[in-house]
Amino acid sequence: MSIKEKVNDIFNKDIYKNVFILFSGFSVAQLIPLLATIALTRIFTKEQFGIFFIYSSLCSILSMVISLKLELAIVLPKKNEDGKTLFLTSLLTSFILSFIAFLLIIFFFDHINAMLGEKNIEFLLYFLPLSLLFLGITQSCSYWFNRNNNFKSISIARIAKSSSSSVMQIGLGLLSFLRYGLVTGLISGQFVSAVYSLYISFKNLVIEKKDLSFQKAFQLLKKYKSVPIYNTSVAVSNAISNHMPIFLLTAFYSIEMTAIYGLANRIIATPLNLVGQSVEQVLYNEATKRYNKGESLRKLVISSYKKLAKLAIIPFIILLFTAPFLFSFFFGVEWKLAGTFSQILIPWLFLGFLNYPLSYIITVVNKQSSLLVYNIILLIFRFIALYVGYKYFNSIIYSISLYALVGVVFNIFLLIYIIKISDTKLNKETLQ
Repeated sequence: MSIKEKVNDIFNKDIYKNVFILFSGFSVAQLIPLLATIALTRIFTKEQFGIFFIYSSLCSILSMVISLKLELAIVLPKKNEDGKTLFLTSLLTSFILSFIAFLLIIFFFDHINAMLGEKNIEFLLYFLPLSLLFLGITQSCSYWFNRNNNFKSISIARIAKSSSSSVMQIGLGLLSFLRYGLVTGLISGQFVSAVYSLYISFKNLVIEKKDLSFQKAFQLLKKYKSVPIYNTSVAVSNAISNHMPIFLLTAFYSIEMTAIYGLANRIIATPLNLVGQSVEQVLYNEATKRYNKGESLRKLVISSYKKLAKLAIIPFIILLFTAPFLFSFFFGVEWKLAGTFSQILIPWLFLGFLNYPLSYIITVVNKQSSLLVYNIILLIFRFIALYVGYKYFNSIIYSISLYALVGVVFNIFLLIYIIKISDTKLNKETLQ
């Protein structure tokens, strides 16, 4: 059986083409920075990587707020003109909130820097609103592409971002622009992705006067108010939870330990991102269509869990036993500890890999309030895990182990919950 036939067997034939398009594009988008990291770890120091991971974590957390997650609503309306209005509203929200973020940084720079613990990012804070704007644009365009089944453009935007970032980072490193070279490369990739996404989105988009109506926008926001209210809170709490080690490990141990953890998480999460993001985009689209028709999602959910597990089990097992050797070989002996961190994180990341593409089922069936409670409790327990490892054992290994254990327990609970709610259907009144 060929590779293509195996992938076709893993996913439902009706959605295979879209999954394969995104899978192929995301494969390239993930492979480029992975290969670039082999060179970058030999050019940049652990401290410089630490600065990079802190900045990228701030981008990841704040990007959850920059469009108020309105992009998720773009796919939901049955009428395409309603989706278009939500798309334009999402873009406008990103511009407005990015500008507000810029003003806040100008007027409260010292306070913000102090809150972050002065983690060596200095004037990079001034570039943060720009990164957030680029990310907000890309996120909104991505779901507009999703609504229109233009999955090819999603893949191209990802590849453009990763390739331009990697080339810029290596180039700046070779030119000895070291301290902020990694961050500058990251911002350049965000810019390229945003420009491409905007160009493709508006290339054939016909905007009528009614599409720019604030009254219509407010009506749609009212209709889908649960999306920004709950999903923004859910996304922010989840992002803080996932990136918490980047900030706490710097405070508890050192920025070098932050760099080692950041590299471990980045590399080991590649299989997760490789398939998870491509499957998530298509499953969200497919689940929304089925739900709007009044169909149960349980069969789709259970089938997807089984197929994702089959796809991921072998790569994760290989990494579990070979991670320290692989990190030493590809990134240098000084990064061997990152391989040990990876082994600790693998059980949690495997379960996260299964849940990540299917977590949007919670949005589709409008159960975001439950997910918000889940994420807040998870955030609290993760903080406790990292703190206990530091306070009572003074060991980064204990901190990361406890953090991963919390992730395993909560992901098992989430898996069971998603299966349970997947049988929820729209009532007849809503369908009409």
